[in-house]
Amino acid sequence: MSYIPNVFVGPKPRIGVIGAGHLGRIHAKLAAANPACDLIGVADPSTESRQFVEGQLNLTAVTDYREWLRTIDGAIVAAPTYLHHEIGLWCLDNGIHVLMEKPVASTLLEANQLVSAAKTNHRTLQVGHVERFNPAWKLATAQFSRNSIRYIEASREGTYTGRSTDIGIVMDLMIHDIDLILSAVNAPIESVAAYGWSVLGKNEDFATASLCFRNGTIANLRASRVAASPKRSMQVFTDDGLTEIDFVTNSVTHTAPFEDVANGTRQADKLPAELRVRVKDSLFVDWLNRVEQKATPTNAIEQEQLEFFRAIQTGSSVTVTGQQGCQALEVASRILEQIAKNQPVRSIIPAADRFGKTKAA
Repeated sequence: MSYIPNVFVGPKPRIGVIGAGHLGRIHAKLAAANPACDLIGVADPSTESRQFVEGQLNLTAVTDYREWLRTIDGAIVAAPTYLHHEIGLWCLDNGIHVLMEKPVASTLLEANQLVSAAKTNHRTLQVGHVERFNPAWKLATAQFSRNSIRYIEASREGTYTGRSTDIGIVMDLMIHDIDLILSAVNAPIESVAAYGWSVLGKNEDFATASLCFRNGTIANLRASRVAASPKRSMQVFTDDGLTEIDFVTNSVTHTAPFEDVANGTRQADKLPAELRVRVKDSLFVDWLNRVEQKATPTNAIEQEQLEFFRAIQTGSSVTVTGQQGCQALEVASRILEQIAKNQPVRSIIPAADRFGKTKAA
C-alpha cells in the first residue's frame, strides 16, 4: 500500500476507541471525522458514557471492547491507567494494533510486557505522548541540536478538573515534559531529586523534579493541578542561546547574543559606568538577538492518530514507541520514589510506593 500525507491508498483501518471519558470522546470525535479510518465505535462499561457517545456524538457504543474481536484492526485506548495492561495485552495478543494513552501502563513490569507482546505479535504499540506532535515543539527543536543542550526548565500547571485522579500529577502531566526532555537530551539520566505535595486526595497534586544527565545537562520540571491558572512552557538553554516554548500559544522565542558579544569581543562589563547602566535599554537591540515565531496551528491528536493509521496500513514507524513510553514511565517512577522519600509528614502517597517498587525486567 502507498501513503501520501493525509491521503491513504488501500483499505482503511477499522478503529475502535476504548474508554469514553474526556480524552476518549476527543479521540472518538476526531477519528469519526477522519477519512483515513473507519471508526467502528466506542467501548465503555459506563451506561452514562455510552449514552453520551450515542446521543451527543452519534456514534455506536458497546459495553465490552472484546465484542470487537476480528472486527477492528486498531484500538485507541483512553481507559484509566490501571486498565492499560489488561486491555493492551488483549488487543495485541489478538492481532490488534494499539495507540495507548499515556502513561503506557501502571508499572514498568506491565509496560515491558506490552512492549514484548507488540514485538511478538508484530503489531504497533504507539504511546500517546501527544506533545511530540505539538507544532511549537517541532518548531523549537529546529532551533538547537541535542548535543548543545545544557539546561531545561519546564512548567506544566493547570487548575483542578477532577479528571485522572487515579494517578498523581507526575503520571498525569509531568510525564509529558519527561518524554519531551528524554527525546531531546542525548544522554542517560544519572540522578533524580524530587518533591511532591498531596492536597486534595491520596496522590500528589503538585510536584517538582530535577534530572541530572551524564553529559552534565540539568532539567528542572514543575507540574501542578492546583494552580491558579494554566501554564505549559519550557525554556531550553543551549551553547547557542535560549529557546522558549509556549505550548498554549504555539509561540517559540529564540534569544542569542550577537557574534561579537558571544565571542567576548564586546563586553558590557568593560564599559564605563555611565554607559553600562544604559545597556538595559538596548539589551535586545544591540546585545541579544531575540526572534519570536508562531508555529502554524495543527491538531496534535489528529496528527498522532494519522500516524497510527499509517503505521497500521504500511508498517511504518511511529514517533513515540512503546519502548519510549517505558523510558518515560521509568523516569516518572524514579521521581515518585524521591517524592515518597521526601514527602511531608501530613500525607502518604501510595502511588509512589507502587510505582517505585516495580523495576524494569
